[in-house]
Amino acid sequence: MAEEKHSLALALATTNSSPGTTTMEVARAGASTRKERARRQTMSALYDQLGALLPHLPHRVTRAEMLDEAIAYVRALEDTAAELEACRAVRPRRSCARDGAAEIVAFGETSSFAVRLRAARPGALTRVIEVFHRHGVPVLAATMARNGGEAAVTVTTAAVAPVVAGKIEAEILINA
Repeated sequence: MAEEKHSLALALATTNSSPGTTTMEVARAGASTRKERARRQTMSALYDQLGALLPHLPHRVTRAEMLDEAIAYVRALEDTAAELEACRAVRPRRSCARDGAAEIVAFGETSSFAVRLRAARPGALTRVIEVFHRHGVPVLAATMARNGGEAAVTVTTAAVAPVVAGKIEAEILINA
């Protein structure tokens, strides 16, 4: 009976390995297989989480398609964030200086600047437009209306980043 157990144990140890493989090598291969299985399970769970975050993802999709959809979705989110930043500039900003007040409204692809000049000097519209040119902002339209000594200047431009708009506003109020 003892001889039978010994031969059975010997048979079990050698059946899972190729000829010349030691028991230690078999144990290492088993550990490697378990690590690889755990890695695959982790990756599968991460892909499942990614798929759950993507709206409008088809039920059956390859991992490559899922990654393409994720990239497109992130780019769409970046575009939305940029639009929201531009919309933040829609709220009129007011600043008072010694010469007047300015309001800037940005919407979509255009920005509109309105400046009230309390003591309008000749050439005020030209000086205002020159400020835009110095900042590299294309002017689409400009108007000026006078009433007594005051003037109202409106300038429509291509969309302007809020930082640039602030610099333009400050320079107009100082120089115009």
